[in-house]
Amino acid sequence: MRYLPLVWAAFRRHTTESLLTFLVLTVAFTLFGAMLALRAAYDHAIEVNRMDRLFVTARFCCTGLSIGRRAEIERMPGVRGVGLIDALLGFHQEPSMQLGVWMIDAGTIAAIPELRLTPEDWKLLQATPNGLLFTRSLAALWKVKAGDAFPVKTSNNRREDHAEAWPFTVAGVVNDPATQIDWMPNIYASYDYFEASRSREERGLVQFVVAIDNPDDARSICRQIDTRYANSETPSYCEPLRIGAQNVVDSTITMRQMSLGIGAAGLFMILFLCANSVAESVRERLPEFAVLKTIGFGDRQVATLVVLESVLPAVSGAVLGMALASLLSSFTSRLGEGSGLTLPAASISGGIVALSLGVALLVGAVSALLPLRRLRTMELAPVLALAGL
Repeated sequence: MRYLPLVWAAFRRHTTESLLTFLVLTVAFTLFGAMLALRAAYDHAIEVNRMDRLFVTARFCCTGLSIGRRAEIERMPGVRGVGLIDALLGFHQEPSMQLGVWMIDAGTIAAIPELRLTPEDWKLLQATPNGLLFTRSLAALWKVKAGDAFPVKTSNNRREDHAEAWPFTVAGVVNDPATQIDWMPNIYASYDYFEASRSREERGLVQFVVAIDNPDDARSICRQIDTRYANSETPSYCEPLRIGAQNVVDSTITMRQMSLGIGAAGLFMILFLCANSVAESVRERLPEFAVLKTIGFGDRQVATLVVLESVLPAVSGAVLGMALASLLSSFTSRLGEGSGLTLPAASISGGIVALSLGVALLVGAVSALLPLRRLRTMELAPVLALAGL
């Protein structure tokens, strides 16, 4: 505690400069924390897409695969099950109220258990052919309950009768999936109803999510599927879901790729600023340190004082910077718009806070190295004489 008055006196020596240094340190740590949180959000968006789930679609644009291929793929070694997938994209009431509906059947529920849908949920859809199943989180978001009418209008008309909207009814509310997956709308409808109502040229054409036993076999099973249909009328394209998510992220220069570089730049700015501030403070106060050594302060005590003057502003800036980064992290999901990957809202985890505090301590210690070297080699008599003491 005896060092704190001396540290405070050093801070008050140039109050405006010290405040500006503290503010810049805070901004730098805010940037550092925000970039780490953004990187973690991108990594999470990739990791929730499993390697033991394969996405199989038509190799060439704007068509689907025959639903009859499901039985053929299910018989392949290593395949646990095949779920069909066809999404209806549109809006409810207003164009700004965008949503997606995933068409499923009993086979989808069995093949993809992470959806946490049960046979009883499928029975609900069978009892209400035009029914929708909302997960609990989306039911709260859309403020719906069983029995509510919920028409969905699509941007491209896919109904055989050319009606503008699909007249859905909320059949029930079900559990949220085990993990949030970006391609999964989490509003479900019966594929049978969809198939009977959509235009004839689209009937029987779907995409598949293939569940496999061993994620290490994902690429080899994909090659088997694509080889099997290479010379068919509609060649297939198979890709593990995680690889697909990774490709989306890496296909352009994204914030995930830039985040570490920006964070490193912020870290360099922190180090440069802190080192310059400590060096300037020590240089201006050489007579003061000479007096302290004269009255009995040893090298260890002087080093402790200098390190505290360097570390305390950095740690304080890190704490406030992490708080500001946490406030800003809710906006990071918007950075994924248009990329094809849904980002969760980033959050400042305990690991990020610990890393930032560790960086602050390291920066403070490194910033004190050169000033301490100068103080250890300082000759007391000339410094005191120059100061008139």
